[in-house]
Order: sequence, then C-alpha cells, then structure tokens
Amino acid sequence: MTTPLEALRAALAERYALERELGRGGMATVFLARDLRHGRPVAIKVLRPEIAAALGPERFLREIEVAARLTHPHILPLHDSGEAAGFLYYVMPYIESESLRDRLEREGQLLVEEALRITRDVASALAYAHSHDVVHRDIKPENILLSGGEAVVADFGIARAITQAAGSKLTETGIPVGTPAYMSPEQASGGGPIDGRSDVYSLACVLYEMLAGEPPYTGPSAQVVIAKRFTDPVPSVRRLRETVPPAVDAAITRALAKAPVDRFVTAAQFAEALMPSGAPAVQSRRSARRLLVAGAVTAALGVLVVAVLHWRAGGGPVLDPNLIAVAPFDVLDPKLELWHEGLVDVLSRNLDGAGPLRTVSPTVVVRRWSGRADPTSAEELGRRTGARLAVFGNIVGAGLDTVRISASILDAASGNVVAQVERRDHTARMDRLSDSLTVALLRELGQTRPIVAVRVSSFGSTNLSALREFLQGEQFYRRLALESALVHYRRAIGADSTFAPALRRISQVLWWRGHQDSLWVTYAFRAAALNHHLAPRESLLVTIDSLAAAIFGAYWLRASGTVVWDEGRRLYRTLEEATRRYPEDPELWYELGEARYHFGFGPGASVTQQQIREAMDRAIALDSGFAPAIVSHTIECALRSQDVAAARRYTRAYLALGRAADFFPVVAYIEDQLEAGRSAARQGDSILAAMSGEQLFNTFGMLSGWPDTAEVGVSVARRLAEPRGVAILGGDSSFAAAWLADMLAYRGHLREALVAIPTGMRLVFSGSLAEFALLGVVRSDSAATEFARELRSGEQLTMLALPWWSARKDTLSLVAFVRTADDMEHHAAGRGGAESHAASPALSKRDSPWFDWRYSAAAARGYLALARGDTSDALNTFLTLPDSLCPYCDDERLVTAQLLEARGRGPEAASRLEREIKNIAGRSPLRESFWALERARVNERLGNRANALAGYSFVAAVWMHADPELQPYVAEARAALKRLSAEPRP
Repeated sequence: MTTPLEALRAALAERYALERELGRGGMATVFLARDLRHGRPVAIKVLRPEIAAALGPERFLREIEVAARLTHPHILPLHDSGEAAGFLYYVMPYIESESLRDRLEREGQLLVEEALRITRDVASALAYAHSHDVVHRDIKPENILLSGGEAVVADFGIARAITQAAGSKLTETGIPVGTPAYMSPEQASGGGPIDGRSDVYSLACVLYEMLAGEPPYTGPSAQVVIAKRFTDPVPSVRRLRETVPPAVDAAITRALAKAPVDRFVTAAQFAEALMPSGAPAVQSRRSARRLLVAGAVTAALGVLVVAVLHWRAGGGPVLDPNLIAVAPFDVLDPKLELWHEGLVDVLSRNLDGAGPLRTVSPTVVVRRWSGRADPTSAEELGRRTGARLAVFGNIVGAGLDTVRISASILDAASGNVVAQVERRDHTARMDRLSDSLTVALLRELGQTRPIVAVRVSSFGSTNLSALREFLQGEQFYRRLALESALVHYRRAIGADSTFAPALRRISQVLWWRGHQDSLWVTYAFRAAALNHHLAPRESLLVTIDSLAAAIFGAYWLRASGTVVWDEGRRLYRTLEEATRRYPEDPELWYELGEARYHFGFGPGASVTQQQIREAMDRAIALDSGFAPAIVSHTIECALRSQDVAAARRYTRAYLALGRAADFFPVVAYIEDQLEAGRSAARQGDSILAAMSGEQLFNTFGMLSGWPDTAEVGVSVARRLAEPRGVAILGGDSSFAAAWLADMLAYRGHLREALVAIPTGMRLVFSGSLAEFALLGVVRSDSAATEFARELRSGEQLTMLALPWWSARKDTLSLVAFVRTADDMEHHAAGRGGAESHAASPALSKRDSPWFDWRYSAAAARGYLALARGDTSDALNTFLTLPDSLCPYCDDERLVTAQLLEARGRGPEAASRLEREIKNIAGRSPLRESFWALERARVNERLGNRANALAGYSFVAAVWMHADPELQPYVAEARAALKRLSAEPRP
C-alpha cells in the first residue's frame, strides 16, 4: 500500500525530488527537496491533511499569492505553491542556517546589541509587509532564521492565507493559528480585527525572550499562558536582566500593551524606539507613508551628526565596534599590483555580514587611505571612516609561484594591533588564498563577538580569472571609463557566467551608455536570479537594480501606472533600509538618488530636484572620486533649478578626475556653456558636431531641463535627431524627432514643435495637441476632428482631450468618454460581455502604461461637472480621484489646485502643488511651466516669497523666447518678479 510520503514524492516527481524530512510543526511537515528545473535545494512545506481538507485548494492558493508577492531583504520568499495528490504545499529557498529558536536553546540569552539588531531586521520586514496589508500572525523564534549575520522571516503570510482560506472551518481541526507564547490578546481571543499591531506584540515577546531567556508569560498550558495576557500586568524585562537599558524596557512594555491602541502604531516606530538614546526622534514633514521608510535613515544620520559634534568638541570620534575598514595592502611584487586595491574589494565583501560585522565601502576606503600599510595609517583610516576595526597588511611573492599575505587587525580606539594572521598559497590561487585569509580573520574576530558561521566566497565567484577581470572593471567603472569597464566585466562573465556582481555591472554600463531597450534589463534579471550567498551589501545592490529593471520592464510591457507606482514604492523601501544599514556607503546613496529621480513622483511622493541632489551629494561627500554620483542627474537637477553655481561645482569636480573618463567631452562642453560672456552656444555648436551619438544622448540628458537664454538643449536635440543620434536610440528616427518636438515645446516654440512631431506619433503627443488648441496654435476644428477620431477608436490616451472638451463645454464628447471608460473598466474587471463589446469597438485594446480606466472615468466626470458650470461638484470629484491609479496624471491635480484657490483654500492648493512633476511620454511638455506658474501664484498670495520667486523665475526664463501665445505668461512672471524683488525681505 502506498504511504502518504510515497504518494507525495510521486506527485511532485516531475518538478521536485524529495530527499528527507526536515521537521514537523503544528500545521505542516517540512521536506528538503531539489528543484529539478533550477538545480537548487528548496524547502517544501506540506500542510497537514486535516488543515488541507478544511481549506480547499483554490482559495488557499489564491490567498497565498499575496504572500508570494512580498520582496524584501529580511523576508524569505515563496518560490512556488500548489496541490498534488490532495496535498497542499508551498516552496521556499532552503537556507543552511539556524533559527532563532536554535540559537536561544543553545545560548539562552543574547547580547543586548545582538537582540536589538535581530529585532530591527524583523521590524523592517514587518513594516514592509504591513504596508502591503499582509499581517504575519505567527512571529516566533522558529520563524526567524539567522543567516549571514542577518535575520530573515519565514512563513510570511502563510498564517493569513490559512485563516482567510479556511475561515470558521479551521476551528473544527482543533489547531490554532498562532503560538500562545507570542500571540497578541486580540488574536488569542479571536474577538477583534487583526492588524500590524498584533505582529508588533509578537515581536516584543520575541525580543523579551532574547533578553530574558523566557517569554513574558509562561505557564503549564497554553490556556494559562493566554489567560495571563489578560489578567497579569505587563512584566518588565529588567526584573530578570538589569543590564537592559531602561529605554528598551519601556519600548517593550509599550509594545506589549493589552489594547492595540496603546502599542506602537507601526513596526517601524517600535524599531525607532529601540535605537540608541543618542539618536534623535524622527521629525518628518513628509506623508505618513514616506515616514515609515525614511525614519531609519533620519535616525542614522542623527547618530552621525552627534558623532561629528562629539569629535569636534575634543572627545575623539565615535567608532562603531562592529565596523571594519579593510585598507589597501602594500604589494611588494609588481605582478600582484592588482590586489593592492583588489583585496579591499574581496575581503570587504567576505567579512560584511558575518555576525554583527559590517564593512566600510571599498570606494570610501580607497579615497580616504593615505600612507603605507602600518598601524599609524590604519588608525587614521579607522577614525576617518568611523570604524573601530581596521585590517591592513602586505602581499609578498615567496618564490616563483607562491604568494604570502600578512594581515593585522587594529583597534582604532586604542591604536593597538589585536591580532595578526599569515597565509600563503600558489600565485594562481589568489581566490583560495583570500578565502583562507577571511576564515583566519573571522576566527580572530570571533573571540570577541558572536560569529556563528564562517562564510566565504561572498564575492559571487571563486574563479580567479573572473575575479581579476571584475576587479579591473571596477577600477574603470568608478571613473566612468565605461568602454574599458565593459570589456573587463564581459571577460569576467566569460570566465564565470554565474558571477552576479559582474552581470549587474554590465547592466549598469549598458544603461549609462544609452541602451534604452531590454538588454540592460535582461542582465539585471540574470544577476537577480543568481543572487545567492552574496555579502549582504552586494545582495542588496543586486536586488535594488533588479527592482529598478522590473519597473522599466513593466513600462515597456504596458503595465498600468499602478503597477509601476507600487514597484517604485518597493524600491524606495529597499533603498531606505539599505542606507539605514550602510549609512557610509556612497553607492547606496547614489542608488537612492537614482530612484528619487526616476520614480520620485506620483501620489505620496514629493521628491524635489534638491532632494535628488542631496542623495547624490551624500555619495560624493563619502567618496569624491565616485564619478557616477558626480554626473548622474546632479548637473541636470541643478540647472533645472537654475542653480548654475552648483552645476559648476559638479562639472569641475568631474573634470578634476581626468580625461580618461567617458563623460569628459560631455562635461567639458557643459562647463563651457556655464561660462558667461564667451559666446558659448555659438562655439559649442562645432563641438556638438564632433560628438558621437552616445555623447549627444548624455549631453541632452544633462541640459534638456535648463531654462537658459541660449537654449542649448534645443541645439543638442537637433543634433540628436541626426543619424548618429538616431543610432543610439535604437535606430528609430521618429523617437529622436519626438524628443526634438518635446524640447521645442518645452521652450515654447509651439509651431516648430508641431512640424517636428512625426505624423505617426501625433496621438502620443495629444497632450500637447489639447494645450496647443486651447492656446490657439492649432485650429479648433482640426483639434475637434482629431479628438473625435480618437474617441471613436476607444484609445485610452483620449483622456488627454478632457480639458479641451471641458473648456469648450462639449458635454456630448465628455459623456461619450465616460461611457467608453466605464465599459472598458467593467471589461477589465471581468464583468463585461457581448453588450460591452458592442458599446465600444476597441475593448480589446490594452491599457496605456500611465492610465487606469477607473481613474479616467472618474476624472471625466469631474471635467463634465466643470463643463456644466458646477464647480462645487467638480472639486468634490477631483478631490476624491484615486491618485494611485494614475501616478502621473498632473492635469487633474493642477485643476484641483486652481479650484481650491478659487474657493479661498490657498494652503490646500499650495499643498497640492508642492511636489514637482516630470515630463513623460503622453503628457504636455508645457505642463511643467504651467504648474510652476500656478504654484508661484498660490505661494505669492500666501506670502511664501521664496517659492513664488522660484516659480516665476522659471517661467520667465524657460519661455523667454517663446511664441506670442505664451508671452502674456512671461509678462505676468516678470511683473511678479519685479514686484516681489521690490518688497522688503521678511
């Protein structure tokens, strides 16, 4: 007779090979298996038969999809789920690690610092999940894995899936969801809704146990433990362990409050309360959603400020006892010179994340290192980087084919060398030698701090040829010598096709070189698929780039704006967590600046040009030689804000790196344009004529937003429309022509823009068409004919005609659009049938990547109310628009602000106009200027002089040479500037 295990093994045989049982729990049995498709070990959890019977497969699998969408560094992902031979199962990565339960059974109590670090890791995962409306419901030591010095939460969303799927049937099995020792009162009673505060309670129980050696409530039975939650006072952890700081005890007590309303509102707040007392409380002006992810960064920066002030006061720098700076090694054999800086990269990645250890970014070390590998220089490096520990040493050839490495660990606080190690191996096995050296260093460090497992080869490859090529590529990449870097990265992949960091770098180089296609995305995804066993920092960087690639991929696949916005929020959360964990890492701050630039707009995001520059400036301050941060959007943002002095600082900082960098001709050209009185535009045209297509592309990116008098952005756009520019844009001449049209319209040359727009792309530029018609540049009958054609076709971009129809009181067209949008929304929701198809001939058309039919229908109703003269109904409709369904629909937000201002609600209008907007495909390039003008008007009435001056100044500059139809706005801006300049400063 076939046993259940044999039946399961047979049912899964085509996809998974079951090897052995790993353990049993209250709800499932866990098996070690091999994923036959991907050749990797996995853990398969199979639900107990009685639970599976209570659930039913369809609903369980539907609910578990919610958990499967969670992506976070501290959440163990779900690979797969399904039903086989009556078994319900789900698949997770198999991690060779111990659980927190294993650790507690072995050690009893943990160091306070270690317990708090684990708690903050878990809180980070919870904050992310709660923002996606997923509550864990079973936080306990068994579900917290400790791997590579980090905490990872397992079974995320499984308890929710089981509860949601089974409902009341679950009680019939007699198996509770949750664990009594860690269950919140509301979860234990089953009498109230469960939200994120229940997980906060459970996490506080876990932290209490890590510190005290036992949970806060104990008893002979589950019933007794649960009863104590309702009857006994919240116990103080200090009664069992007096060394716990009072602030930590107070935070635990609050998190264990019996009523959810008395606890921390979010897991992020709980984590903040556990920060060192020197960290200031977070005071953010941004929305509550941004506060969740920004708080940790603010607290970390607060610690840095305190450290600097303490140092300046004469107390010496505050050194992190678990931060290590690996110094460049002295090399006494010219053949080994690559490893002078190469060993910094390798050892830094290997040591990072081992127990509580973190390493200073190699780029920071290289820039701040001076002198030779000796105790004095190492001590100075530690003090410059805030690292208590510094590793230094030398590399010596020992015979024809042997190399010897001597390394020392120095305590920068005392200046004493605390350990010395020496290893030797064949010259051709530097990979093995660096791993051996890592193990030796960790053994020495493990004598003074808990390092459970020694982990090597965190670099991503053990192939010496691949390592050598990658390290050489890194040296070129840091200077943005992209062609040379790409050669070495490709050689690294040729030697080891699974080298994830090298794949990631190829993706970045292709992006920098203007490959606006799927190739760079493919490389980013390949790196993500190989994101295993990397050092924590390296793993975060791979994750960050793959998330960015996923967002661009979603756009190319015409996913809805909601999808793009949601993925952008995930990227932000990952970056905020990364910069919290590695506040001294320039590349992570650079990545944050990139994310702010590309995805820092839409509802809930009020990123300004200044905030983009702040992230990049932080990266530059940490490593003044990190070229990507110096030129990535910094010059562009400074010029768009008319801060020429700041732009000049960036250009000069980059040019100081030398002519070898790829961007030198581009930045040198921009530097010339910034110099007054040199007829720069006339001289610069000959320079543009000699540029390659790639250089033109990068020049356009930096200058396109600058409202300068010479309009150099237009000159560059004209050159970009030539064959050499078209080639870098994938060979699509219409794409390059559209960019030129966009640039001309941005500077107010409306008639030239109309001529430049390719005929086949008029629909994409219908945002311009509506405003051109309203301004009288396009004949009304021509615009009406074009919009009527689009309305009949059912194209979603017809939404851009809504302001035009509303201004013309064309209620018939607006009603027709509402009907079409409603039909399309019903069809998209699966409720449309033959009748809906008959109503709109284009129901098979796919959504625009920027709009959602529900949003379109709601917005059209607002414009319809305006057309009918009902401004009250229009305002109410616009105020309730679901912003997240259309992150980039700024037309409606501008109209809303104007209606609010007309009703005397100026502060609300100013708030709506606070964030900056971006010019994207399908939106009018005039919108940015009209937005700035309205913001200036509102802020002037409110007495916000600086904001008003900025808006008026931008409009006066960007439309200085615009067509006559825009000159009244220029005159208004100039008059306002004169008026405000004459007013006394407050």
